[in-house]
Amino acid sequence: MAKKTTLEELGEMLTHVVKHITEIREEMATKEELNDFRGEFKEFKSYAIEELRAIRLELADIRRDLDVLKEQAGHMTGYSKEIDHLLERVRAVEKNLGIKTQLAA
Repeated sequence: MAKKTTLEELGEMLTHVVKHITEIREEMATKEELNDFRGEFKEFKSYAIEELRAIRLELADIRRDLDVLKEQAGHMTGYSKEIDHLLERVRAVEKNLGIKTQLAA
């Protein structure tokens, strides 16, 4: 047989529910706060995109410079190995940033 709930217990349960609903409402963002956040996020996203674009361009320049150096210094002992090492590091950075590059022909 099911336990009967007293009015006192029912009142306590209701108080508990109301308290938690109030806490949730206090933690919820207002429409204005959400709009502010959206605006700030759009600004951050634009900034991040520009920064990534600049990094991509700089990495592409480094890669081109290294390819030229490798071609020019390929016959000099040691330089070719150093350049290969630098190219590996550039590839690792590009991979971490999710930059897909085309191999030089």
